[in-house]
Amino acid sequence: MKLTHIFTFIAFIALVGACGGGESSDQQQATQEESTSDVRTIEIIGIDAMKFAVESDAEGISVVDDLGSSDELVRLETISAQPGEEIRIELTTRSQLPATAMAHNWVLLSLDSDTKAFINAAVQAKENDYIPQDMTDQIIAETELAGGGETVSVTFTVPETPGEYEYVCSFPGHYSAGMRGTLVVE
Repeated sequence: MKLTHIFTFIAFIALVGACGGGESSDQQQATQEESTSDVRTIEIIGIDAMKFAVESDAEGISVVDDLGSSDELVRLETISAQPGEEIRIELTTRSQLPATAMAHNWVLLSLDSDTKAFINAAVQAKENDYIPQDMTDQIIAETELAGGGETVSVTFTVPETPGEYEYVCSFPGHYSAGMRGTLVVE
């Protein structure tokens, strides 16, 4: 009698599974695509002039047209965001120089971070792609380094606390040359 109950239970579980007890792979893929389509993507270009640039004015972005290049790029100055918003940063480096001489990353620092101390420590952190290991608690989001022709990305949730959060490139000399900006959360 007990064996009959076990076989009945197994048959019932198999029947439920065959009748759509879970999501199909097509349904799972559609759900994943819907969740990633809700993420605002900002395509940033890192250039040899050591600036963050964009190709055009996008919603929620403030730019300064001072690059003076023939690429018709404008320098990215500010990104505006809502608390809790999902943002994807896609950073592409445009450079003919080797990555050891010219690479870029995008690092978003916390409100209470000491940006200059972070940048000074980053110069000494070559083995960690110019991210100081003892200061990672000051980082909200970061991309990897991207050499010429490479694209890297990071998706993150905007902090809930309103304020001006600085983002930088931590490759040596880039912050001093102006490769920085502000994420304004309001």
